[in-house]
Amino acid sequence: MPARMDEYLDKVIKNRFSISLMSNAKWRKVFTVLDVPELMLNQCYWKFVDNDCEFLGWFTKSDELMEKYVGDYGSGPFAYKRIEWLEIPKVGKPSKYENVPFKHWHQDIDEALNILNSVGHFDTKLTDRGLRIYGFRE
Repeated sequence: MPARMDEYLDKVIKNRFSISLMSNAKWRKVFTVLDVPELMLNQCYWKFVDNDCEFLGWFTKSDELMEKYVGDYGSGPFAYKRIEWLEIPKVGKPSKYENVPFKHWHQDIDEALNILNSVGHFDTKLTDRGLRIYGFRE
């Protein structure tokens, strides 16, 4: 990651958040322990520290992880510290098939939460939509 981007993210984080909950190692642990085919975790909402909007994308798989950032994936390489939170919805819905129920799939967020709780302490919240994992809090 370019030094300027790193400095920019540090400034945004310092100005917006009072609590940092995740390190690079903890994010790698999340993505690694949840990369289990039976959970069918393929989709999530991403919220980045430098963007007011969330976006729907793919859940990162363990082979896409680098030491300090998620590799060349979706929106390109991005630093773990850029993740404000991610939320895994209970139901995955492929793009352009949001209104076609037989194309939807169940994402096992209950078992995902059990796995996370068994390997460490993570700031999580069950929402109406799914399981949210926080990187930062205000």
